[in-house]
Formats: sequence, C-alpha cells, structure tokens
Amino acid sequence: MEKVIISSSDELSNLIEDSLKKILIESNLLKQEASEPEFLDITQAAKYLNLAKQTLYGFTSKGEIPYLKKSKKLYFKKSELTKWVTEGKKF
Repeated sequence: MEKVIISSSDELSNLIEDSLKKILIESNLLKQEASEPEFLDITQAAKYLNLAKQTLYGFTSKGEIPYLKKSKKLYFKKSELTKWVTEGKKF
C-alpha cells in the first residue's frame, strides 16, 4: 500500500527550494575543488601545510620534501605534499 503525503503548496515549494539550494551548494563546492591549482608556490604550500616559509625552504634544501624548481622558483604538487604528510604519521 502506498502512502499519500498531503502538503500545502508553500510546504512543497519550500521543500523544492531547499533541495535546489543543497544541489547548488554541492555543485559549487565541486567546482571550487576542481579549480584549485594542482601546483602551489612557496606561500601557498606553506599555508597548506601550516608551516613557515623558512621551514619549507629548509626542507627543500635538505631534500626532505618533494618539490620542483623552475626559473629560480619553487613549486609543490598538492597531492605530493598530502602524501608526504601522511607518510610521516605515526600510529
């Protein structure tokens, strides 16, 4: 037996509006994630890792962190930084 739900036009309108808002918010979040740069400069990488830039420079000079150097500038691949952090965790 199917259940019948009775609602007013205002309730139905609010339900549809709330559902559309959720969809729009989720799709906007997906767009933001897709638009994030894959490569970060030293300032972005320091912010992403919550480290001082000087600490990051120290890690690069010792070869302790994955990075790329192009035209005297340092770049960091976000996925490699995430991997570097998770590999260092202790259980």
